[in-house]
Amino acid sequence: MTKINTKMAGYSLIELLVATLLFTIISGTVFSLLSSSQLTYQGESTIGEAFQQANVAIDQIVRDVHSAGYPPASSFSTAVAQAAPDKFALPFAWSLGYLNAPPTPCTVGGSCGAIPGDYDLILEADTGAGVQWIRYSLQGTTLMRAAVRKQPFQDPVTSTDGALLPYLENVINQTKAVSIFSYKPDAAITTTNALNIREVNISLIVQSARKDLQTGQFRTVRVTGQAVRFNPNQ
Repeated sequence: MTKINTKMAGYSLIELLVATLLFTIISGTVFSLLSSSQLTYQGESTIGEAFQQANVAIDQIVRDVHSAGYPPASSFSTAVAQAAPDKFALPFAWSLGYLNAPPTPCTVGGSCGAIPGDYDLILEADTGAGVQWIRYSLQGTTLMRAAVRKQPFQDPVTSTDGALLPYLENVINQTKAVSIFSYKPDAAITTTNALNIREVNISLIVQSARKDLQTGQFRTVRVTGQAVRFNPNQ
């Protein structure tokens, strides 16, 4: 009888340990990269949302300023303009002297009071639904917006106070002491009053809604814009 000897081949314990160690290292590296990429994506997504919202807000403000002052008082007869001031746009409203007949011009940052100001602006324009008071006002960290039909011989501030609605959250301009609105008058005019504002520069500093998971801090984005009033003075 013939015996057949077979030699059983296999992996040694050391080989298994080495293979396991290499697999663990490779897997750990891959998952670490995936986790880091995910955190980076979430952080960029959060700040991207803040940028997009701020950009949309500035686009709307720019469009409103472009339309401010339409239609001007010169579009109507003197009698109509005096009897129905709600039919024309000034183009910017203010808080003191507005109700005088005719409205008393005021200096921005001085006799106008708080509006037009660094964080509050009321403009007048007909965007298709009659002349409206369109107001942007920063309250805390929320930029509010109101659009109210202009009423004859009424105060634009009190008329829009109750109509303000949240428009953009997490605006931290006041915390940073940075104005949202700054104003330039018509060329060759040295005094910036509400009647000759020609250009409104806008700066929004918006904080992300959530903390960055990598740094544990809120991120901020600053978006700026320039709006020029197209319509003539009265």
